[in-house]
Amino acid sequence: MPTDPTDTDARTIEALASGSGVTVRNIRAYTTAGLLPPPRLRGRLGLYGEEHAQRLELIRALREQGFGIEAIRRVFEQAPASSWRSLAAVAQSISDNLFAAEAPLVVPAEQVKAKWQGRMTPALLDRALRAGLARRLPDGSVQHLSPALARIAEQLAALGLAPEQAIDMQEALVRTLRSVARRWLRTLVDAVLAQPERASALLQQAGPLATGAVQAAFPLILQQELDAFVARQK
Repeated sequence: MPTDPTDTDARTIEALASGSGVTVRNIRAYTTAGLLPPPRLRGRLGLYGEEHAQRLELIRALREQGFGIEAIRRVFEQAPASSWRSLAAVAQSISDNLFAAEAPLVVPAEQVKAKWQGRMTPALLDRALRAGLARRLPDGSVQHLSPALARIAEQLAALGLAPEQAIDMQEALVRTLRSVARRWLRTLVDAVLAQPERASALLQQAGPLATGAVQAAFPLILQQELDAFVARQK
């Protein structure tokens, strides 16, 4: 339902963009997606009010944490308007350290290829980059978002594994973990909405709990699969 801002808080889309730090283009996109109500029209001029500003504050904070449009829509559907500002403040305050990340490592593309004794072709490197764990920079170098994973790749290469096999494993790893991450985030959103007063504690513990669960479960599952494989050979 369109908002009805008063003359004192009514603002143009340009003013809303300037005050919120969200581009005019994104404001329009969020309106189209249903995250923002339409502006009130004064003649042909669209005017935005305080509700738009509060919604944008929360949208921006959640987007910076990687929440998608559907997840944010659920927040607005389930959380009362009175909690938007506090949720945005909590999200913004921990957006930089919710999930600890390594400092990226940049190396020349030729160095990556050399680790694989010339078997890493340009096409295979492009395929490896599509997984999203590394990216090519404008100067052609490769930025590893996780140096630890880059070192594991080097060890696999030293063991004689073909790059195609390593990339197959990487794709399976990313595909599985992205599915787990999406489920985890959906659960986290539901928990925050159900207990907004505990949002800060829930969000602060989300990272360690998520990564800890994966680290604890994978060795167990790997052993179970190894035992099952050995049993099938008998």
